[in-house]
Amino acid sequence: MANTVQGTQSFARSIGLLQHICDRASPPTLGDLLDECFFTRPTLYRLLNGLEAEGLIVQLRDKSYKPGPRLINLARSALATSDIRERARDALVRVRDQTGETVHLAVPSGDGLVYIDKIESLETVRMNSTVGTFVPLHSSGVGKAYLAALSDEELAAILDTVTLAPITPFTTIDPIKLREQITQCRAQGFVFDNQENETGIVCFGAAILDEDAKPIAAISISVPLFRLKKDISHYTAALKECVRWLSEDAI
Repeated sequence: MANTVQGTQSFARSIGLLQHICDRASPPTLGDLLDECFFTRPTLYRLLNGLEAEGLIVQLRDKSYKPGPRLINLARSALATSDIRERARDALVRVRDQTGETVHLAVPSGDGLVYIDKIESLETVRMNSTVGTFVPLHSSGVGKAYLAALSDEELAAILDTVTLAPITPFTTIDPIKLREQITQCRAQGFVFDNQENETGIVCFGAAILDEDAKPIAAISISVPLFRLKKDISHYTAALKECVRWLSEDAI
């Protein structure tokens, strides 16, 4: 029994380290990881060697680490078999065509969400994001929409532990203001992210619910600020219709 627990802990540490490397804006060095992950040097060496041996990370010439080719293959396989991604694809394309803007589909991952699909805007200026991008709960349209769809108990549990880090100068870092935004999202059926995750980009987000009315994913429409229409129903009507249809489809 002790061996099982020990193995589980080691696996969890490896996955946590891998997630940290993937989420980082630039490839971390050994020194970065020692400062940021709080492992002892021998433990960190062991975890890195294990991940590298399995092809989940690779070491670059400057001794920093980045996700490896096997991880890319695993992600590709997971995306190919994602039921919600397959079901939502046509609906996302419709929303893009109706609004002219970039549409993202995200699912929960750790303490945030990950984009699993993206339908590009047909405009010249587009959103600089990729499938696989991790986005925080408190600063993104999809994240706040997901929070708003949780029960009060689930929401409280998350907000008690989430770090409200400033991603841009516009990010909500006041927990009271965040709760107000969530309440407003519940009332109007969508959330407005005003440059909180990327300066110059605003987003409208809403959650997809399962048969138990629990959030399983979220959709956002991302718009460059200079292109934002005064009548936001141009975006919100298509968004709310999309999540309503996908939520009903899940029942």
